[in-house]
Amino acid sequence: MAFVGAAVAPRILAVSYDPYTTTSSRELAYHERNRKRGRMAGQWRLRVRYQAYATPWADYLMVSLAEMEQLVAGTGWHLRRSFQDESFYAAVLEL
Repeated sequence: MAFVGAAVAPRILAVSYDPYTTTSSRELAYHERNRKRGRMAGQWRLRVRYQAYATPWADYLMVSLAEMEQLVAGTGWHLRRSFQDESFYAAVLEL
């Protein structure tokens, strides 16, 4: 059976951690340091080290659902659905 003209909207399944749910004083201080540097609170800068080896620095962004909606605003993508469990969530984005 063929579905002529049927189209599936492009989707992204995003999984993240809401950084604002933490009570860790260390993480809260990191958020504040990020804000002072003009970065988002949940933006982690990291690299992997092993003995004499190190990867290049990489940014890893964790955002709240509200921030995710703000980030995709005006791009054509929209938050279709989300599933949340305490600090972690999954979001379905559609074009």
